[in-house]
Amino acid sequence: MKTLSFKVSPDEAARIRRLARRENRTVSEFLRRRALQPDPTPAAGAGYRVEVSPITGLPVMHAPPGTPRVTSEDVRALLADFP
Repeated sequence: MKTLSFKVSPDEAARIRRLARRENRTVSEFLRRRALQPDPTPAAGAGYRVEVSPITGLPVMHAPPGTPRVTSEDVRALLADFP
């Protein structure tokens, strides 16, 4: 097996270790899984998709490319007329 090494700041190293511990993985396994996971960017023309966040464990919706962002103001406006 090959060994890769790279430099990170002390804060970055602490964060990587903390995230790896949160997922009950070694730092190597954590980085390998993160680096080799499929590209989360949807292909052109793809629809919405839902994935589970590896950090929070919560569902996250990914919109097709070019979809405008929904802001807090947009949500407030939509909820203003909600019964």
